[in-house]
Formats: sequence, structure tokens, C-alpha cells
Amino acid sequence: MAARRPTASRKKPFIRAVFFDAGNTLLRAHPSVGHIYARTALRHGVRVPADRVDQRFRDVWKNRHGVAHLKNDGAEKEWWRNMVSQVMGPHFTGEKFLRYFEDLYGRFAHPRHWRLFDDAIPTLRALRRKGYRVGIVSNWDSRLVTLAERIGLTKEVEFLLVSSVEGLVKPDRRLFHKALGHVRAKPREAVHVGDSLHEDYRGATRAGLAALLLDRHNPGPKGVRSIRTLHEVIDFVEEQ
Repeated sequence: MAARRPTASRKKPFIRAVFFDAGNTLLRAHPSVGHIYARTALRHGVRVPADRVDQRFRDVWKNRHGVAHLKNDGAEKEWWRNMVSQVMGPHFTGEKFLRYFEDLYGRFAHPRHWRLFDDAIPTLRALRRKGYRVGIVSNWDSRLVTLAERIGLTKEVEFLLVSSVEGLVKPDRRLFHKALGHVRAKPREAVHVGDSLHEDYRGATRAGLAALLLDRHNPGPKGVRSIRTLHEVIDFVEEQ
């Protein structure tokens, strides 16, 4: 069934489509990436503070610029093997690292290690009921396709664009333009919501979309349109 056009009267151009980042916007690792790394390390005889791993992961992730197009599952796995090595290398070497990595890689593919934020599904459903076109644009590897299905996210959106599948990584404007193509919307008719100032907010605005920076804990930077909860997305699009 085709999505209904938003019914509220407003001056054109109005928002027709809402795109969301996935990680730390709609869902999060549970209880955190660092905790999962640390708990798995303990199974392999290594004790490391979870908060320290969380910080190290964020630092390494920023420098690797997301998961780009990789030719097959083996290439994706190698990308993550290098990533984990940079995060946990001081604690694991050789065969011990390989055993640890295989254990860890499998855990992140399982839905029990992920949680949807409480406001995710209600917001997606409310937007679609009001006639907005809704999709996900994520810097992730191809495991997100299956993971989103297993945690009940896929059925709540019209499409899912994953960087490693599309061969494009946010903030590349071409990834946002692909999303626009899925819903046949112009850039000025769409808003993108995400937690990364560089990948989501600036990527979207440079592609011509409106953008909302999600920060659940702190006010956004000066001059940046920011929100604390996904419920605020509904208010924003209806005010446009």
C-alpha cells in the first residue's frame, strides 16, 4: 500500500520523508560495545575495563570512517578483524586473538546483544500513520540486514540502506540521494536523523536535506538543530 501524503495543511515545500541512522539512534549494543568486548575477553582469560574499551572503540571508529563496500562476507570480516585488533591488540596476539575475534564477531550478529531504544518503534509507527515515508540510512556491515529483521525493525520502515552493501559511506551525499530515490522525494522534502555530527547531520545538510542531531544526554553544538528524543522528530516535521 502506498504511503499517504501528510494531511496537515502547510506551505510548500513540506517534509514528506524521514530517514534515520541505525546505531545509537534506533538501536544500541547492550549493555555497550565495551561491555561486550570486555565480557568476551574475560571468557578468554583477559580482564579489561569496559569503559576503557568503549573509549578506545570510539577513537578507532572515527579514524576508520565507517564500513565501505566490501566484496564479500570474508572481506567484511577482515575489516572487523583489523578494527578489533586496533581496539584489543594490546591484550591479544596470534591464535589467542583469532579465537577471541571469532567469538566476538558471532556475538554482535545476535539480537540478544542489541536493544531498540524505547522511542524507536513508537516514533516510526507514528510517522508512517501520518503518511511520512520512512527509511534507514546506516554506516554498517551487511549483518544489519538480518539483524534488523530479527529484532523487528525492518517491518517498521520502507527501506534499509547499508553502507557496505551500497558501496557508499555517510557523509557521502550520494547515499542520501539513494534514499531520496527510494521515496521519490526532493532533498528539501526530507529530513535525516542521527547521532553523528559529521556523518549524519553535516552529511545530510550538504546533500540538501534537513537534519536533526540526536544527543540523548547533552545539548547539541551551537547552531545545530538537535533533539534529545526521537519523539521530537514528529513535532519537527509537523511544524515544517
